Amino acid sequence: MNSAPLYFKTMTDIQIRKNADAIEEQLDHFLDPVLSFRRSALGPAQQIATLSASEQYLCLHWIEIITSINAEFAYQYAAYFSTAVKELKHDQEALKSWTIDAMSAYDERGLQLAIKVLQQSQEYAEHYFNKQDGIVLEDIQKLLTAFVCGLNGRSLKIAAADTSYTDTDSIFLPSLISDYSTKKENFFYYKLLTVYQWSQNWFGSWRYELNEPLNDYHDPVKALRLFHCLESIRLLYKIRAELPGFFRQATPYLNDFRTLENDPKWHSICKILADKKASVDHTFSLLNQYYTLLEPIIFSFQGELLANKVALVKQHRISEEKHRFREALAQIVDEKKQAEEKASTDEHNTVEKTEAVFELKPLFAEDEEESNEVLFFELSLDGQPIVPPDDVYSLMSSIIQDIGEIPEDYLVAAGPGQYVTEQADTQSKKSDNAWSGVYHEEGAFFYDEWDYTRQHYKKNWCVVREMRVTPIYDDFVQDTVTKNIGIVKALRRNFEALKGEDRLLKRQVNGDDIDIDAVVESYAELSMGLEFSERVFTKMQREERNIAVMFMVDMSGSTQGWINQAERESLVLLCESLEMLGDRYAIYGFSGTTRKRCEIYHIKHLDEDYNDKVKARISGVSAKDYTRMGFAIRHLSYLLEEVDARTKLLITLSDGKPEDYDGQYRGEYGIEDTRQALFEVRQKGIHPYCITIDKEAGDYLPYMYGAANYVLIEDINKLPLKVSDIYRKLTT
Repeated sequence: MNSAPLYFKTMTDIQIRKNADAIEEQLDHFLDPVLSFRRSALGPAQQIATLSASEQYLCLHWIEIITSINAEFAYQYAAYFSTAVKELKHDQEALKSWTIDAMSAYDERGLQLAIKVLQQSQEYAEHYFNKQDGIVLEDIQKLLTAFVCGLNGRSLKIAAADTSYTDTDSIFLPSLISDYSTKKENFFYYKLLTVYQWSQNWFGSWRYELNEPLNDYHDPVKALRLFHCLESIRLLYKIRAELPGFFRQATPYLNDFRTLENDPKWHSICKILADKKASVDHTFSLLNQYYTLLEPIIFSFQGELLANKVALVKQHRISEEKHRFREALAQIVDEKKQAEEKASTDEHNTVEKTEAVFELKPLFAEDEEESNEVLFFELSLDGQPIVPPDDVYSLMSSIIQDIGEIPEDYLVAAGPGQYVTEQADTQSKKSDNAWSGVYHEEGAFFYDEWDYTRQHYKKNWCVVREMRVTPIYDDFVQDTVTKNIGIVKALRRNFEALKGEDRLLKRQVNGDDIDIDAVVESYAELSMGLEFSERVFTKMQREERNIAVMFMVDMSGSTQGWINQAERESLVLLCESLEMLGDRYAIYGFSGTTRKRCEIYHIKHLDEDYNDKVKARISGVSAKDYTRMGFAIRHLSYLLEEVDARTKLLITLSDGKPEDYDGQYRGEYGIEDTRQALFEVRQKGIHPYCITIDKEAGDYLPYMYGAANYVLIEDINKLPLKVSDIYRKLTT
């Protein structure tokens, strides 16, 4: 496992410039499958011979790697490399980045697209050097998503596109911004674009379908541009009122807007749109009034208005949210009736059945004379105000953004069988049969995979799906508990003791006893002329457990038989023990066949009760396919990362090393990918640990997990007891 890729040899080994004959000899060796009497390696060799020794080495190194993928790709790389060196200004990091992009293009779309990347080295160079001071959306996507979630309104996803716009479900932004001289300025510009697109949703730009009124104008394109200009002015005034601090920061980016404000031709327009009561209706009115009098100004931040995309998204969402809202009202009615029936039973009265009546009362801004904006609606049932749950509150907010109100026909609770929920509809799409057109499949997750030969990630390489474990309602769990009743009782006692365990705190200002070590150190410091420390006491304090743990269970084909039996028994004993402790825990299985079919099997979610369904899923755990581990570690750490817990553990139960059906993942490649995935996990503050029964684990587990982060259990029969015992030690 200590062998380094060729790329990492020292420069003293490679700084020998080769002539064309020596390079041609090497290329003949690498590219033999695609050379013929019509095509030789002489041309590329002569070009490469003009480069420096380090550039020659870099070229030959990558040709060797690419040849193992596709020999024709390697030949084209050799042919275009010298041109790329010049375009990329002899910058070796840029050359490496160009190479990785070409290989990623091959991975995703094949040889034709990869060759296109090789040919377009000039365009690539321009993009690459712009990125040096620019910001790449992919790097800040999560940050912007969190930022926009902190604003009012529905949650909006952030995605990349050629220009900025919103379809009211997502905000689309350019993949790179390098318009400004510093990264800080470019990052803030991303925030400005995000806030502007968010404002279209929040302040009602899309409450009307735009195409119909704009098509009535002689020149619909001009009408759209002028409407966009006028609406942008209105939205900027709204942003200034809603987010004054942000608007002050944005002032240097709004030169066009400030110029327009001082233009006499626009003065009266700005005054109308700056009014607190200004709505999209005012924008339409001004459009009609000034259509022939003004030419639109295009602001740099405004992007595009794509009404057709919005119409498609809104049509689906409005229909869905109406049904969801009526279903939510039906649930509120049911809960009220159940409470009344319980109260009447206690008081020996009967409940008179009446039809539920919902009403909405608009809540305006504090000064109704200055603003006609409805902040929200107060919901009442049978004349009594009610506080809707958070999800219903968010649903009401989304409806108001689209329509500006909640219509009367929404205020009727859904009757039995009136609406099939989206969740039920989704479940009708059998995930087990959903493998055609994998890359754009609904419900798939995509994860990078580490290629140690490239020293780089393959982007969106693994297609991951969460699958169902078919539950088996039998006596397996009860039989396991009965068979191991003595062990279960002992484990419960041990875990019960952990629940109330005290922790000794040292170096305290006050406490129950003297901290001898602290006193000795303080006397030593005193003799050196320092002050005597007050922290010389110890005290016992009840430790509040705040732990979240994911159990990642190997469901590969090699676990068939006794290993599968032992895994399931381990899970039963673990659950029985953890129920005493109160720690949050989840259980997922993993398996799959090749990178296109990576499967995560849900057994128990973190916040799911240990109930009959979970027990039936444990009983239904069965051996599947192969042991591709990197994707499972990345997916489960992604789920665990979202959890608020002081201590986070990812514990793997496995019977062997990483491998898959495709030969590449076996051996060093799979081990390196798993090791990199574990490194990513640690960066997230999650502690990984592995419990294995593979007797050869000592050859690879110390390299992947570290010497202290795994344990080998040679006797499979002891696995159930050991798993609970190891968990106890890890969490104390």
